[in-house]
Amino acid sequence: MIIRSLYRLAFFLLLAAGAGALAAVRGGQAAWFLAWLLTGAGVASLSVFLFTLMKAEVSRNGENPMLYPKDGLVVELKIRHTSLLPVLWMSVADRFVREADGHLYSVRKRVYPGWRRSFTVRYRISGLERGSYRFTGTELLAGDCWGLVQKRRLLPGSGGFTVLPEGRAVLPVGLPKGTGGDETEGASPFRASMPGHGVRPYENGDPLHRIHWKSTARRDGLMTRVDEPAVEWRFQVYLDASTSSYRERPELFEQAIRWAAGILQAAGDIRAMAGLACNGKPEIRLPPHLPDNGLPALRLLAVLETGGELPFAEMLMNGSSRPGSRSDAVLAVTPSIDFAVERALGQLCQAGSQVFVYHLLGTRLAGERELEQKRRLESVGCRVHQIREARLERTVRLHAESEGA
Repeated sequence: MIIRSLYRLAFFLLLAAGAGALAAVRGGQAAWFLAWLLTGAGVASLSVFLFTLMKAEVSRNGENPMLYPKDGLVVELKIRHTSLLPVLWMSVADRFVREADGHLYSVRKRVYPGWRRSFTVRYRISGLERGSYRFTGTELLAGDCWGLVQKRRLLPGSGGFTVLPEGRAVLPVGLPKGTGGDETEGASPFRASMPGHGVRPYENGDPLHRIHWKSTARRDGLMTRVDEPAVEWRFQVYLDASTSSYRERPELFEQAIRWAAGILQAAGDIRAMAGLACNGKPEIRLPPHLPDNGLPALRLLAVLETGGELPFAEMLMNGSSRPGSRSDAVLAVTPSIDFAVERALGQLCQAGSQVFVYHLLGTRLAGERELEQKRRLESVGCRVHQIREARLERTVRLHAESEGA
């Protein structure tokens, strides 16, 4: 850009010299007026090129914030520059890139600083896809009023932000009833576990308000209700991130990410212990009773891509051998259930784990093969949810405004 500006300026000054030579040879007020006009415009453009944007610096607010796609991130740029002449106009362009695929975004705002040596530009970002974003730099562009020369300053960028996955709203799913008798109340894995109760034969001294009249009506004698402590559910989410599962339908991976994030957020809402395991990544265990206990898993899901050499079925079997895994409610999120995965899920049920399967179908209906798989898995104790939903379309919105210019 500097070379092009110098070429244009040199050509313009050459025209001014030619007009001056013509005026000196032929004379006439029109010729002299054109010569002085071209010369003055060229000198003014040269002065803008030499004495504007001699130095510049930019500072950006915030340090690596995290946000959801529906949220808006406000970025504030405080720009300071050194110029000996008033700056008639300046174009400010801030750029950031999505590190997963290298997609570049640019926000541009034109301001009119005049004699002001510092001003602020703000812009708002919303609707971005999940991922980690990095600021690559800020471009300042200034020039004369007729566009003859333009001067550019490239200022390095620092920092970035992370767009967390937007979790799918997970509806309550009931667990099978417990083993404390036919009056034992079941608990939902996505709702806070309430204390249950069992019954026993009435004994002398039991309070009358503790008598369980429904059980008494079905039996020969009085029955007393006995409170049982609440069950503390622990959740283990297994996310299928293998490349083979998404080779034919890559759009299902974003659907899987949303459902895994929704399950973890639902577990965090009831302050339950949860874990996340996916192909090729270390397992994450989330402690309960912490306001932000789901952030490590959401940060992993924000940058997760398909890959890993460990098959999904093998990952399920490795998780079942972990100490204490039988007390976990297993939630498997996958778009593909082959024979190995079906066998691994069946073995988890037989080992005593509560197993929930989220089978992602995309926008299509379940075929005969998927329906038959669901019947076989439910026959061994799995809860299978075949999920069909429309593809989510996002609109990126970038809005800029300025202050002080």
